[in-house]
Amino acid sequence: MPKPSRTLINTAIVALGYLLSRLLGVIRDIFITAQFGTAPVVDAYRAAFAIPDLLYLVIAGGALGTALIPVFQQRKSTSTAAEAWQLANSVMTIALPLLVGAATIAFVWAEPLVRLTTARGFTPELQQQTAHLMRMLLIQPILLGIGGIFKALLESHDNFATPTLGANLYNIGIIAGAALLTPWFGIDGVVYGVIIGAVAFLGVQVWPLRRLGWRYQALIEWPSTDLREIARLLIPRLFGQSIWQINLTVMIAIASTFGVGAVAASGYALQIMLLPHGLIGLSVGTVVFPLLARLYAEGQGTAFVARANQALQSVLVVTVPAAFVLWSGAPAIVKVLYQRGSFDTESLLLTIAAVQGYALGLAGFSMAEIAVRIWFARKDTRTPVIIGAITVAANVAGGWWLTRNGTQLAQLQLLTSVFSITNLLEGALLVGVLQARQPGITIWQHPWHWLLCIAGMVVLWQGSIRLLPALPLQPAQDWHDWRIIGLHLGSSVLIFGWGVLTSSRWLRVIRESRGTLATHQGSEGVSA
Repeated sequence: MPKPSRTLINTAIVALGYLLSRLLGVIRDIFITAQFGTAPVVDAYRAAFAIPDLLYLVIAGGALGTALIPVFQQRKSTSTAAEAWQLANSVMTIALPLLVGAATIAFVWAEPLVRLTTARGFTPELQQQTAHLMRMLLIQPILLGIGGIFKALLESHDNFATPTLGANLYNIGIIAGAALLTPWFGIDGVVYGVIIGAVAFLGVQVWPLRRLGWRYQALIEWPSTDLREIARLLIPRLFGQSIWQINLTVMIAIASTFGVGAVAASGYALQIMLLPHGLIGLSVGTVVFPLLARLYAEGQGTAFVARANQALQSVLVVTVPAAFVLWSGAPAIVKVLYQRGSFDTESLLLTIAAVQGYALGLAGFSMAEIAVRIWFARKDTRTPVIIGAITVAANVAGGWWLTRNGTQLAQLQLLTSVFSITNLLEGALLVGVLQARQPGITIWQHPWHWLLCIAGMVVLWQGSIRLLPALPLQPAQDWHDWRIIGLHLGSSVLIFGWGVLTSSRWLRVIRESRGTLATHQGSEGVSA
């Protein structure tokens, strides 16, 4: 088991990697917005991604990775390294033809697929363009799928840096396509960048795996208890991953009926929300999952609960005020990031509305990331799927029923708000049921401390909003210039961040969390 210092280093690596990845994602969108704004071709590009992403996530992405890690960890601890790699090769040998076969079917049936799903509200011409882009993108799930298996294997060996580098290279490839290829190829140039990035994501992970001892052999262990265990864990997770991606696909289909630009604006806004989500929820969840799986497999229940509580509480205390910042600062954030080139006032207003809708669910979305991984570490993939299916059904029904009328702006904000509210519901249900199954799990170890800290941050943020514009930074008539808004926003966020750290220390939140962790680390040493 890695030392606590190694766990902290891994967390820092993944957090910085996700931060860079999300920043690169925003930079990618900056290039796309400057070139196309919220033009119909961007709607087609966003809609074309849904089915390739579904293939990747279901067959060899998050679903297979979360099922593979606990079983691979167990095989490593009970068998030889050669037998562990044999299991990995069996998984790859099964996954590759499934990916190729599914991509081939989607290629052949591209036009009816997009016409019935993500491009439902588009014109016939735009539906054809969406099908064309989707066919180009279908190489992506094959490359990312095998790369996702590589990622799970590397993380099982506590190598988080290489997969993080690969994820950033993926975004750099898309940026290169948007910056260098769109003048010649239009929106197709962005897709070429996606393919280049997917190749880089896969390729950069090959050599580190070879250094660990992996050599690919086309084989399938059968009969195999471990393969059956992966299948047992995978099937519920597969349904869970499917309904999540179907949820996003339905959202795109509903947004496509709102008019030109709604799908593009929703995509830009989601990328902004994913920045704090990736830095906080996803980075903590990625690092803590292999550790929790190991602790649970070794029967260290006290340490398991301590690490799970630490992850849940640390994510919650940061994402609640971060959601407030995102909602309050949405106009400045969107204006600074995107308003240039072809991104006009209508695009600005649509994207602001979507950002504010998504911001409402940031805390629930991040908390669910941690709670789901706690469930998976316990080798229970069924419960999160049931809860996920309930909340997705609520989102789809609410999104469809509540957005049938109104202006395009109101419809889009309502759709993203319903998405956020159901994510909050999912996070609450995941933790609530977990508390009944795993005694000791809690997100409110010091509720008044957390609430006072959050309240202090809200006051500090509002104070910065009102005071900074009054400072003699620029003439008053220039205050709406995007550079001045950027200065205002940057200063406010710095003050906000400083306040989070100082208030948390003053309220002993961080200190007591560390003390609790140190106590459990001591008990782990005794157990060992």
